Amino acid sequence: MSQCVQQRRWVIITGGTRGIGFATAKVLAEKGFALELWYRSRQVGAEVALQALRALGATIHLRQVDVSQRSAVQQALVMLEAESKTIQTLINNAGILQQKPFATISDQDWDQMMAVNLKSVFICAQEIMPKMSCKGASIVNIASSGGQLGGTLGVHYAASKAAVIALTKSLARVGVAVGVRVNCVAPGLIETEMTAQEIASEAGQAKISKQIVLARPGSVDDVAAAVAFLASDQAAYMTGQTLNVNGGLYMA
Repeated sequence: MSQCVQQRRWVIITGGTRGIGFATAKVLAEKGFALELWYRSRQVGAEVALQALRALGATIHLRQVDVSQRSAVQQALVMLEAESKTIQTLINNAGILQQKPFATISDQDWDQMMAVNLKSVFICAQEIMPKMSCKGASIVNIASSGGQLGGTLGVHYAASKAAVIALTKSLARVGVAVGVRVNCVAPGLIETEMTAQEIASEAGQAKISKQIVLARPGSVDDVAAAVAFLASDQAAYMTGQTLNVNGGLYMA
C-alpha cells in the first residue's frame, strides 16, 4: 500500500453536514484530511457547513448521497475515482432516531431505521473498503449506548445500533486482509438537534441526573475527539473495538 500525501488524505463522512458528523469534519480538517461530506437532504444546512469549513482553510467537497441505496453509493464512488480521490478514512455517521412505544412501531418504521442506521454501514463498508489504498486506512462506525443498554422506547433504534457494534467486529476481521482497521464509537446522550427533545423532557432530565455519572449530556466535540483518535495512527493497534463516550451512562 502506498502512503498518501498528507494534503490528499480524503475522508468520507456520511451525515457530515451537522451534529457529530460536522464536529468530526472540523477535527479531521485540522489534522490535514481533505473532506468528502455526504448528506442526504437539507441543502441549505450543507451549504452553511461548506462555508464554515472553508473558512478554516479545509479542502472540502459536498456530495448528496443516500447511503441506504447501493446505487447512490456506487455512483458517488465512480465520481470520486474520476476525480482521482483516494480514500483513507470512512466515518459511517449517518443515522436517524425515533422514539416510539414498542407496540406502535410499524414495519415501515423498522425498515427505515435499519436502512439508514445499519444497511448504510454495510453498503458503504462493502463498496469503499476495497478502494482504500492508503497506509493507515480505517473505518469508524457510529453506534450508540442505546445499542448496549436497550430500552422501552426506540426498540428498533437500539437494535440497529447493537447490530452496528456487531458488524464492526466482523468488519475488523475482514478488513485486516486489506490493511483497514475498523472501530466503533458509541455515544451516550449527546446534545444535538436529534436529541434536543429528549434532553428537554422530564425523562431526559431524570436520565441525566440519575443515570449519567458525570450528570450532564455530552457534546458533539466529545464524540468527534474519539472518532478522530480512532481514525489516526495513534490507534494503530486498535481494531474491532467500541469506544464508549457516554459520561458513565454505560460501563463495560
